[in-house]
Amino acid sequence: MNLTKFIDNLLVRLYRKKPFYNVKTREDLVGHLVVCIAPHNAAGVVGRIIGFSKVQALVCSPYMHGAMRRDCDGDEAAIMLLLDTLLNFSREYLPSHKGATQDCPLILNARIRAGEVDDMVFNVDVVRSFPLELFKAAEQYRPPSSVKVEQIMQRLRGTDEDVFDKLYYTHEISDFNYGVLCSAYKTLATMEEKVFNQMDLAEKIRAVDASDVARLVIERHFIRDIRGNLRKFSTQQFRCVGCNEKYRRPPLSGKCKCGGKIIFTISEGSILKYLEPAVRLANKYAVSDYIKQSLEMVQRYIESIFGRDTERQQKMDKWF
Repeated sequence: MNLTKFIDNLLVRLYRKKPFYNVKTREDLVGHLVVCIAPHNAAGVVGRIIGFSKVQALVCSPYMHGAMRRDCDGDEAAIMLLLDTLLNFSREYLPSHKGATQDCPLILNARIRAGEVDDMVFNVDVVRSFPLELFKAAEQYRPPSSVKVEQIMQRLRGTDEDVFDKLYYTHEISDFNYGVLCSAYKTLATMEEKVFNQMDLAEKIRAVDASDVARLVIERHFIRDIRGNLRKFSTQQFRCVGCNEKYRRPPLSGKCKCGGKIIFTISEGSILKYLEPAVRLANKYAVSDYIKQSLEMVQRYIESIFGRDTERQQKMDKWF
């Protein structure tokens, strides 16, 4: 509501136009157009406000999540008023370096085409109830693909009515605010807490191989991030704390031309933050020797740059 007042004020005072939104209550927002955009994406998707929930999330059609290239696993997304996007955006605002166009609505997608969104959406079930055969197959540990359950992928060649308007679900609920209102991904403070809570859940679910989950977290997340941050560290710029001047190489004098102190733009902590959780995962779960050796090589490389810690700051509760 505050944003609509800002836009209306901008229209009146800067553009000498009439206010557009005139929002007095929350319900006045219903029907207005917004732009939805996900991180590391340059394409916004136009949507419409149809209501409100207490859930700290964007509740919308699976096609909207797919069009934003989000798979609903904790990734954050944003919405902007369409008029805000049109009035207050210009390429002139963007830095010239590569990557500056990320998170910016360079393109607006005004119409979602069902067959062109992220293909994860195609696997969504759209039936009113699951057949008995599915439960029998689960009891026999057969793969899900052995039972035919109608999904979005079977409707893509149909009409818009088939694709968009008849996405059925299996269970009624009186109020969707009765569920989880805030993702644990937001309430858990550190990445280490997030990972070990995930592993705790993996251990409780019989259908999940906890060791394989640990392997995937280490292989596809931790090691990649550590190596990427190492690469950035070795090619980083240096910055003056006084005048904010940036240097490709630090001056031989060790000081900025203004006399200020020169510091890194990428810290050692950004490299080390995933190393200890990755090692703990590898030691606790039966991951392959290949993964353990890969971690060991990364650890040795890091120690060759920063040295080995002889002392480490720890929390007080360790001693109680």
